Amino acid sequence: MTCKIRVILCFSAFLCLLGGVSAAEKEIQWNSFRKHLGLNVADSTLVEVLGGIQRETGWQVRLQPGLNRPVSVKFKPKPLDEALQFLLGDLRYTLIARPGEPGKLEVHQGNAIAETEPMAEPVPKPKIAANQLAVIFRPGQDAAALAKRFNADLLGFIKIANVAQLKFTDPRAMAAARQAMAELGVTDIIDDVHLYPRPATPILVAGGAGVLPISVRPEEVDTKGQLIIGLIDTAVQPAGLDQPGFLLPALSMAGPFTPPDHSPTHGTSMAGTILRGLANKDLGVQNSPVRILPVDVFGANANANSFNIANGITEAVNNGATIINLSLGSYQAGSLLQRIIATHHNNGVLFVGAAGNEPVTTPHFPAAHPEVMAVTATRPNGELTAYANRGNFIDVAARGTHPVRFGKRTYAITGTSASSAYVSGLAAGLASAHGKKPREIRELIIENRPFVPPKPKEEKKN
Repeated sequence: MTCKIRVILCFSAFLCLLGGVSAAEKEIQWNSFRKHLGLNVADSTLVEVLGGIQRETGWQVRLQPGLNRPVSVKFKPKPLDEALQFLLGDLRYTLIARPGEPGKLEVHQGNAIAETEPMAEPVPKPKIAANQLAVIFRPGQDAAALAKRFNADLLGFIKIANVAQLKFTDPRAMAAARQAMAELGVTDIIDDVHLYPRPATPILVAGGAGVLPISVRPEEVDTKGQLIIGLIDTAVQPAGLDQPGFLLPALSMAGPFTPPDHSPTHGTSMAGTILRGLANKDLGVQNSPVRILPVDVFGANANANSFNIANGITEAVNNGATIINLSLGSYQAGSLLQRIIATHHNNGVLFVGAAGNEPVTTPHFPAAHPEVMAVTATRPNGELTAYANRGNFIDVAARGTHPVRFGKRTYAITGTSASSAYVSGLAAGLASAHGKKPREIRELIIENRPFVPPKPKEEKKN
């Protein structure tokens, strides 16, 4: 997940993340203000790289049919024309940019303008932990004994949900154990351990000193009077954040980790954006019983996994959370997370999720699970942003760019991650102001901030 940054974007082939470079992963840096592009790509193809550029920039990329070639290239952000020439070599291109409209990049061979066609919507590849399974055992089953029986290491166990994370020596051993467990009937669910990329962090905004601080204050209430939002994300830094009194003691699902304090993490940005939603002027809230429970599911790792996310959701709910914000995701629909989310949804928990930062209709999970209120991103004028997912699983559209005050500086966070966090704060504010349960607020928000799919535009013919 999932989020785009206003100044510099660093994404993989699937989502915005900070990660390594492989045949399936690319780093694309796009400075939307300076119009500079940087690439760090190994063992990829032209189609893959142009598809990544299309996702990161929001451009409409068109390519001459059949045109493709291997690509391995690395350069720091440079002026757009220079960067495209470096990438494309002897190929020709035309880039058309009009104010208020997505840019259009056409790539072809030869001197004459050739016929081009739109890039196909990418088919995301699964990203899973090697030789690992997430298993929900049936009641009465001994997870440790079964792990030993199938020669697996028990990496983690969620007692209340009877969920185990198992690691095997190799793919063959895992496949054999998977089949044996299914035949024995000792499990409810056997799932891969899905990986979710670490979201990018916000970047300092020049001239942001005039951004107003968070106006709402934490109301002094006992534990029973609190309305708690579980923030399933990267670590949150209380110091430097506006109104740190809203933060409860953090939980960590991925081991001890203290982030550097020189700039805000993605989790800190989401906490600040939740408070922006809570401070929505239409609510008129000055003091609020809402609290944010930070749950770090990444630690120092490049990815979170579905077991840690399931564990984080479970622990957040056990600690009183009635709203869960999921500003992360991938295109893989894991059965473990779906079960965990459905269970708590049925018990009254409101789930809010980021729809994804690619201009596609592909379902993005966990937001695309029916129990989650999926949120996509709009511009200040209410129009869908160029980068936002626009699939039919989406429920709500909300502004995608929000300021984040950290220390004495202002940052900007942009993406459906921010939209989701803002809606979580808004839902909490509405629920506490009107004495409603968060689940009762869901339909009210959908009614007032509905997602309207964009109408397809006919291309102009010369």
